[in-house]
Amino acid sequence: MQHLSRFALPVITLGVGLLAQTAAQAVALTEPVSPAPFADTALGGTTSAARPELAGTVLEDVITPFSFSGVSGTVQNRVVRETGTGTLDFYWKVNVDPSTSGVGVSAFRLADFGYSHLKDADYRTDGLGTTGPDTARLFNPASYPTGDLNFLFANGVNPGSESRLFFLHTNALSYDRIATYDMLTTGAQNLSGTFTTFAPAVPEPASFALTGAGLLMMGALLRRRRPN
Repeated sequence: MQHLSRFALPVITLGVGLLAQTAAQAVALTEPVSPAPFADTALGGTTSAARPELAGTVLEDVITPFSFSGVSGTVQNRVVRETGTGTLDFYWKVNVDPSTSGVGVSAFRLADFGYSHLKDADYRTDGLGTTGPDTARLFNPASYPTGDLNFLFANGVNPGSESRLFFLHTNALSYDRIATYDMLTTGAQNLSGTFTTFAPAVPEPASFALTGAGLLMMGALLRRRRPN
């Protein structure tokens, strides 16, 4: 995933309507308008009191270690099914080891997450961690059709600190470990390797059902038209 080269790529059209304000405290992501390759949205943080719809059951909670370019730590990846709607929210949290010397993490970059299920993004201020991403950068599907989004930390997640849980609020009903992420260091912005992460399943079960129904209908029509 080479997000660093995104700025030089031409963008022709924005073919997908993505995101909408879903609650009074939701931070709706700004859609990029061609020819812009991306659009930034400022994140201010939220709580379960401000957004009670986020309450739910943790389905997955995976911690993955990383080490690159002098920085090490872990990334926590969580999937939550909302109690009220049954839809899924995807969380991440970056922890940087105290032993790391003088370098932290400035960006968490998602790829292959998809666009169709995205609703909004933010970070939680009512849990562990001290640093929230101040910006969510959504890339243009005209040039990045698989769904790319960066969480940017202006001051970095620095040695001995941990980020807040930051999240993507979606209307997905199922998930799989099909997306990827990488990270950038502060300072020289060295790039990590690629790690897998959870994302909305593609296609959703409902899509399978519709596809199956469509194939059955086509089969029936073909049988009717076939000469005896």
